[in-house]
Amino acid sequence: MNKLNDVSLVIATYNEEKSIEFVLKEIENYDFHEIIIIDGNSTDSTKELASKFNTTVYNQTSPGWGSAVIDGFNKATGTYLTYMDGDGSYRPESIIEMRDVIEDYDAVFGSRYKDGNKSPDDTFIRAIGNKIFTFIVRTIFGIKITDSLFFYPLFKKSDFDKISPKSINFTICIEIPVLLHKLGIEYFDLLSTERKRYAGITKVNALTDGIKILVGILRLRIGI
Repeated sequence: MNKLNDVSLVIATYNEEKSIEFVLKEIENYDFHEIIIIDGNSTDSTKELASKFNTTVYNQTSPGWGSAVIDGFNKATGTYLTYMDGDGSYRPESIIEMRDVIEDYDAVFGSRYKDGNKSPDDTFIRAIGNKIFTFIVRTIFGIKITDSLFFYPLFKKSDFDKISPKSINFTICIEIPVLLHKLGIEYFDLLSTERKRYAGITKVNALTDGIKILVGILRLRIGI
């Protein structure tokens, strides 16, 4: 899989000892430029397990999942950047599909809902919330994506260096695509089905995180 040797993969982790080995074993033969683990001070053996693979593990220094993503992308040195969670819910084959597509674009955004598809990890509330947030984002910012809360992108490091995302929480899912869209780049919305997490429990709270994302969208809209 030498076509991925210009891709930096960032994985943010927090207490994923039951799934991180599964994730890293799945991509052992993917010849990434680098795999960067940003660990949010796990209290289990996540870091030790991740260190057994061809990864570089960093301790997260600022709170929030968004901060971990930004930190990882800032540290990356590949031509392209991508991201996966450490819970096993992401299909790694999608990175290959995105890498093929990006030959004709500047960025690719994975979508669980394109062409009427669904996510097995969704509750009714989360599915409705995503549809609402995606509608708001498309309407306010004019970005043509079909899944605003699924952060599975592939884009150029050089373009990331032109933007300054600030979201420390899950709003980063929206902020990075919106800021890239504002650069006027060419991007593609690609179907990427999600799996049920391999182990553990979700760290997303539909109500509190939903409120934070809504506030983040408003801040992004007015430019603060």
